[in-house]
Amino acid sequence: MNIRYLKLVTGEELVTEYKDEGESTVTLKNPLGILMSQTEKGFNIQLVPYGSMAKDETILVNHKNIVFTAEPETKLRNQYESITGQVITPPEPKIELA
Repeated sequence: MNIRYLKLVTGEELVTEYKDEGESTVTLKNPLGILMSQTEKGFNIQLVPYGSMAKDETILVNHKNIVFTAEPETKLRNQYESITGQVITPPEPKIELA
């Protein structure tokens, strides 16, 4: 499963399962839009359905409409997997020396 964070030319930011379909299009499966708001404690991120009226939660996007794609940070990926009902990746173990 290839989960990617991406930004569209419209300024919208998404986290989605991403599949490159060739020269002109990519398939986005279960895309969620990212809404950011600033709070007293920093930034708050909400994931909301994107393209929710699509029949099978899959949409095709032209490559020209994507500004960039990147690997999502762990917290964003875990939140996406939790919402879409996928397996959540456990956090990296840490070794602390006393």
